[in-house]
Amino acid sequence: MKELFDFLNKNKFGNLATCEGNKPDTRPFEVAHVSNEGLLFYVSAGTELSKQLKINPNVCFCATDEKYDYIKVMGEISFSDRQEDKDKVLSNSQFAKKVYESCGTDKMEVFYLPHGEYMLHHHMDDNVKIERF
Repeated sequence: MKELFDFLNKNKFGNLATCEGNKPDTRPFEVAHVSNEGLLFYVSAGTELSKQLKINPNVCFCATDEKYDYIKVMGEISFSDRQEDKDKVLSNSQFAKKVYESCGTDKMEVFYLPHGEYMLHHHMDDNVKIERF
């Protein structure tokens, strides 16, 4: 798991894939906090993404570094109402701070991926590592 944490702490921006019905949907996204408890993300309440996640909580997050190595993390998310998790998001995400500084965290929904599977692909030597967390 150290590789997962190290990679995502250096490359926290990527793409989050969800499903809208039976069609895939993806958007640029940020993993806001990485810890032994899992990966924390955030979304504004009432958005299409929030609705998608509540209908189908299965996601895939993919981030790439400057060498085209990438990590793909898959699993089922859960939502958290804990202010502690919102505080972690705000302390680790400059973008979240900008979005929620004026309206407060009442509109912020935190979702997390406590466990799942990741694939780390080192592009140049075609080394692939797959592990559960």
